[in-house]
Amino acid sequence: MAKIFVFGIGGTGSRVLRSLTMMLASGVKFGADEIVPIIIDPDTANADLTRTVSLLNNYSSIRQALQFSSDNQSNFFRTEIEQILPNYTLRINDTDDKSFQQFIEYASMSKANKALAKMLFSDKNLQSSMEVGFKGNPNIGSVVLNQIAHSSDFEDFANAFSDGDRIFIISSIFGGTGASGFPLLLKTLRNGTAFPNHDLINKATIGAVTILPYFKLQQDDESEIDSSTFISKTKSALAYYENNISKNGSIDALYYLADDVSKTYENHEGGSSQRNDAHLIEFLGATAIVNFSNSQFMTPANMELGIKEVSGSVSFDSFYRKMREMLYKPLVQFTMMANALTHKADTFQSTSFNANKGNFEDFYSGMFYSDLESFFHKYHEWLKELKGNKRSLDLFNDTCGDKPFELVIGVKPKKIFSKFSDYTLVMDRLNSAVRNCKSKGVENKFLEMFYLGTQKLISEKLSN
Repeated sequence: MAKIFVFGIGGTGSRVLRSLTMMLASGVKFGADEIVPIIIDPDTANADLTRTVSLLNNYSSIRQALQFSSDNQSNFFRTEIEQILPNYTLRINDTDDKSFQQFIEYASMSKANKALAKMLFSDKNLQSSMEVGFKGNPNIGSVVLNQIAHSSDFEDFANAFSDGDRIFIISSIFGGTGASGFPLLLKTLRNGTAFPNHDLINKATIGAVTILPYFKLQQDDESEIDSSTFISKTKSALAYYENNISKNGSIDALYYLADDVSKTYENHEGGSSQRNDAHLIEFLGATAIVNFSNSQFMTPANMELGIKEVSGSVSFDSFYRKMREMLYKPLVQFTMMANALTHKADTFQSTSFNANKGNFEDFYSGMFYSDLESFFHKYHEWLKELKGNKRSLDLFNDTCGDKPFELVIGVKPKKIFSKFSDYTLVMDRLNSAVRNCKSKGVENKFLEMFYLGTQKLISEKLSN
């Protein structure tokens, strides 16, 4: 099956990729065997980017140990994440330790060109450092990012592209990197000819999610980023998108997302201090990629996502039927497994868990299980951030403790006839599931056991 190349532009791009990775780990139905993440961000030290790269590496390490033959019934970590660039990042050349005026070689310009540059860019723009992104200035970003098609990293992307592959672009519309990067990248993909396989790339199916303002920043007179300008920038960008993207048919599917409940974050221009908590909008941005992967587009489509009217937190019940069906079982199964192997690790690693005998005695001391533990920690952290944001995505009860079926917010566990309850019931279903596993290799068998076991438990206790 063909690949989907996912370009994540700027901090928002990295954060949406983070949510997508969690969904793929859970086994959400994805219409491609492989995704290829490509992050475009001049601020390579920003914590949103480095956190996502760490997560992608963690996922890939787990996925490399798994084989998904027709015998393997598990969907956990089924989609492969391929890395074609170092740190999944397309490098922006010639921006290290430079101001914007050094980048455009302002000092060597003619008098007339200097005057033109002064008209287009303020003194603050010209003196702005390129190391931490474009700080909400798409006029700077459009100049700097115009070079990406001529980079060796872009050539590596083009060489990896095959007939039938697809492309998806994630960007925000109200900042600097995303607002400038999306139109430039799309134009290059549709019309560029100075790279390998341009004939295939020019005619590829391309989708994008453009994210409108969903947070604010604390006012800081020393910062170049002012969130009071987000709305005016968005209006201007939307008008440009309508005339230069939507009307000319250059994109097959364009998804729009926004939120009028805005959390105010600390104002960090970039670097290691730019680390925003996961947000509902980024979660929904990831669902746009899933939807794109499973859809065909005969004519260009423009889409917005609606949820049911909510006065407080967003839960599974806030989603309409198709969205709920896409997310419910995979996320509940994965969370049940993550909880069991995090909060009851000693129990599941002990000899009292019968499934271990003859299967997993030496498994828990290996690197694969260590990678799983690390991923579960990142997953729980992600859920906690989603729940704690001002627009709370509250899917799971994080205090269910020894009551594993009091897991899903708004879903009351069903009563069943069994001598087992709570975690003894979980262990019983896993003991039965391991006998039905057909995959080969201890890593495959372990995840298949949990997949089949949690699948049965949801049908018995948490179907809704």
